[in-house]
Amino acid sequence: MKKIFSRSFPIIYIVLLFLLIPHFDNAFTYTLSYLRVEIGKLALNAGLQSKEAGIFLGIYKPEVPYSLSLLDSLEQSLNKKFNILSFYQTWGERDEDAFPIDMMRETDKHGAIAMITWEPWLTEFKKNKKTGVGNTKTDLRTIARGEYDNYVREWAREAVIYGKPFFLRFAHEMNNIQYPWSDAAGNLPKDFVDAWRHVHKIFKDEGAKNVIFVWSPKGTMPDEFYPGGEYVDWIGTGVFNYGSYSEGVWHSFEFIYEPIYRSALRYEKPIMIAEIGCSPLGGNQTQWYADAFKILSKSYSETKAIVFFNNPADFTLAGSTIDWTIDNNPDIIKLLREQIQFGLFHQ
Repeated sequence: MKKIFSRSFPIIYIVLLFLLIPHFDNAFTYTLSYLRVEIGKLALNAGLQSKEAGIFLGIYKPEVPYSLSLLDSLEQSLNKKFNILSFYQTWGERDEDAFPIDMMRETDKHGAIAMITWEPWLTEFKKNKKTGVGNTKTDLRTIARGEYDNYVREWAREAVIYGKPFFLRFAHEMNNIQYPWSDAAGNLPKDFVDAWRHVHKIFKDEGAKNVIFVWSPKGTMPDEFYPGGEYVDWIGTGVFNYGSYSEGVWHSFEFIYEPIYRSALRYEKPIMIAEIGCSPLGGNQTQWYADAFKILSKSYSETKAIVFFNNPADFTLAGSTIDWTIDNNPDIIKLLREQIQFGLFHQ
């Protein structure tokens, strides 16, 4: 696999920053941030390259990381802390749209790496309030031509100051009709690629090397939406078995993931199941996960992370409220604990 993180420290860069401290107040802060980034990336890379390391285990819970104490009982029952904590954030000018420094620090204290699914809704910018821009379509061309650069640049600068590596899943599922940045809303694949590259460039220009960009479409990988290898660090996807919620069809993990995984391999990037869930209706939920873990270890070795979508009330399927949670199912907890002991998951 292509290595995605450098193993060397550019010493000249660091020395120059120290020499410039009298002239730039933030030079020392940026230097320390840079060192933390390099150390963090080396550690993450070591985990990716080691065959014995296992898969990084993550979770999304709506109350996390606002209240990490709610994870304690689950982690105690597993005898393991989650490696990745996932949460979602919209674009805008509200306080909750700014870089979530407090949540990031709490995640860091917890010993985990954050994954932010960064959703470019445009309704919360003042200039769009009266016109209703963004209600039904996020015009990606406006992002690509720089109309939201002030917001993106400020967010990137705060990411630099935070300084630790984290996953950024920008404009996920760009081929999902439910999202206003999708092609169904009138955006062309080129519009998505241009917007992605523009955002990526801003982060690069600001020195946000700690940001790990996750390109995460829905289903098999659509080449026309791929920004290019130099703009993407990881490939992400979702794996959901809706069971009785979706026309009464129960699909195995292998049935869903096989075509996605095979299409993702060609990009030669680490692969992440950024959302995984199995319906409790229509079949044996515990056995579904057991079969998934078994085949993961045998057939899908480039899968480097799995993030449980532990949402008790998912409304995305019209007319249904789906409970994807695993923490109230003792059989699944037992299964996970066994897989952790057997070494499937990263310690």
